[in-house]
Amino acid sequence: MCEFSRNLVFAILMIGLISCSSSNELRKFDEADTSNGVPDDLVKKFEVKDVGSPTPTPSPTPVAVTTKKRRRKKAVKREVPVNQTQEAQANPTPPTRRIDPTPFSLGEKLEYEIRYVGVTAGYLDLEVLPFKQLNNRKVFHLQAKARTVKLFELIYRVNDTIESFWDYDGLFSHKFTMDLDESKQTRKLIELYDYDKKKSFYWNRVDHVQKGYSEKKESYDIPLWDQDPISMLYFLRTLNLPIDPAIELRAPVILDGKPWECVLHFKKKEKIYAGGAYRDASAYRIDTFQNGEVKNKDNTIWISDDEHHYVLRVEAKVKVGSFAIALEKIL
Repeated sequence: MCEFSRNLVFAILMIGLISCSSSNELRKFDEADTSNGVPDDLVKKFEVKDVGSPTPTPSPTPVAVTTKKRRRKKAVKREVPVNQTQEAQANPTPPTRRIDPTPFSLGEKLEYEIRYVGVTAGYLDLEVLPFKQLNNRKVFHLQAKARTVKLFELIYRVNDTIESFWDYDGLFSHKFTMDLDESKQTRKLIELYDYDKKKSFYWNRVDHVQKGYSEKKESYDIPLWDQDPISMLYFLRTLNLPIDPAIELRAPVILDGKPWECVLHFKKKEKIYAGGAYRDASAYRIDTFQNGEVKNKDNTIWISDDEHHYVLRVEAKVKVGSFAIALEKIL
């Protein structure tokens, strides 16, 4: 499955349906590969820890400014916008965007069918795992697993695990990982989003049947409080989405370490069958942009109108035919 992260969030969960044979000689990456590829300071800052209780930990990264220093500046710079000061630029304050009640809860598991030209090619499971802690912040642990059905494995086998560590209070992504095990490739990817520096760290290792082994380490400038391809699906569920075609909703998302933008426009209201029942839903057109240039357009996402705001269906046009994921079961 090529570029799974990009395809998931923008409804292009495209399976690489090109004829290829399975290989047992591809390298299997493990956790040691990941830790060895990331700088030590980032390993410590983005270490994921278990939490003993669900008590929020909303405090941001400690600011390297003393109370006395703030008092001295108080009389002089009281009127200066905080985002124009050096301090704010170096230590941005995370937003508080969590809504109550949250439309999803711990343990929620959704199973989607992956359909290519109307045929079930595989399944995608989305699950909200127990809370974790990262960089002194409480985070949601979101997991996606994609797998092909047995018949489709004769064409292309997929067994992928993708994880997101998403801020509990701020609803922005801290860390995104992919572990792909497929017919044509194995891949280990990690993305870390350092908002203090407004930088992403992108580390990717791939072993490909035809292209061989490759490794890439990059860092990119990013805006504040972004989504990753998994967290975007949950972030949309927390929003008061517009139902006016003239209003667009824009949200930043990081793909392959780089800043993109996801833009939604309301299309229509309709009732569709998903998750074992007919549900009222709102359909939105999804366009994606990079550096102001449109990259993908005219994809569609359906979100339920109930209190859960389930992502019910996503459809996309691909190079050959059409592609969709559809909610099959709410577990």
